[in-house]
Amino acid sequence: MSEDKKLELIKNRIIEQISENMKAYGYARTIGRVLAIIHYEGKPMNLDELSEKTGMSKTRMSQVLREMDELNIAEKIFVKGSRKDTYIVEEDYYQMFLTLVTHNWRDLVSRNKRVEERLLRDLKEIIQNKETSEEEKAIAKSYYEDSLDSLNYFDWIDRLADFFESKEIFKHVPIKENEDK
Repeated sequence: MSEDKKLELIKNRIIEQISENMKAYGYARTIGRVLAIIHYEGKPMNLDELSEKTGMSKTRMSQVLREMDELNIAEKIFVKGSRKDTYIVEEDYYQMFLTLVTHNWRDLVSRNKRVEERLLRDLKEIIQNKETSEEEKAIAKSYYEDSLDSLNYFDWIDRLADFFESKEIFKHVPIKENEDK
């Protein structure tokens, strides 16, 4: 096998690895594939180029790029002389990790806080209702305390996301420099 073919095979393996990593973060593998392709092409790419490289339809590619843009891991840029939307991707692995992980955490917190606040409201009504039996009130109070504990837990996750986003995490878990460079 020629060196050129070996390098192409290696690049494809890396792209697949990045796709799997994206899946592990809770995102579509296609996001990882597009991210890796733009990165390894070493230049901004437009929808047509990405569609051709991935074999995805332009419609699906547009959806993937929109999602990547919303996640702040891809950005549409202006290319003089071109009317096509062209994209670049986040090159910093650490920043990408922080962005993806904290996005999931923020989504988790937001969803669960809404649920817990509704539960607290409903439980409070049950507890304050004069027709509720003492046994039912005791159960409702137990659920109410659990919901308060849950809100504290989600507040902790929210503050943890702040800690990551502020990059304070790097003071406690520093990035190692490559010794082989």
